[in-house]
Amino acid sequence: MVVLLILGYFAGPFIQWQATEEQLSKNVLLHAIPFILIFVAIILGFISLIWLLASVLNNIVSVEFHRPVEAILIGGIALGIVGMFQPWSFAAYRIGFHVLLASTVGFIVWSHIVPKKLRRRKDVSDVSVSDIASRGTDQLP
Repeated sequence: MVVLLILGYFAGPFIQWQATEEQLSKNVLLHAIPFILIFVAIILGFISLIWLLASVLNNIVSVEFHRPVEAILIGGIALGIVGMFQPWSFAAYRIGFHVLLASTVGFIVWSHIVPKKLRRRKDVSDVSVSDIASRGTDQLP
């Protein structure tokens, strides 16, 4: 990721130095190389952030905490969409965009965190489909 950021930062001036004006005006890819390198570095950074948070928080966060945070993030996405698509206020559009962006990024990260599993009670036994089928429909509740 760091190597791609450095390459992207120095690729623009290097391409400007090496290429002629005619090559720069006809070849769009020469202008796109620095952007692509920096964009891929940002994506790799986001993937690394998700991996790091998921490895730290997996099976630590309780279900009672995980679900409300997920609901708040989904509500933020809905509010951001409403703010962006209302026709009355440009300020609400701007705020809606930021709320939508933050909620979407937060939801992407939060959806990769697995909540702590609930412990099964010891007095509850396993039941299989064959057990239910062997009892017959007359014994079902």
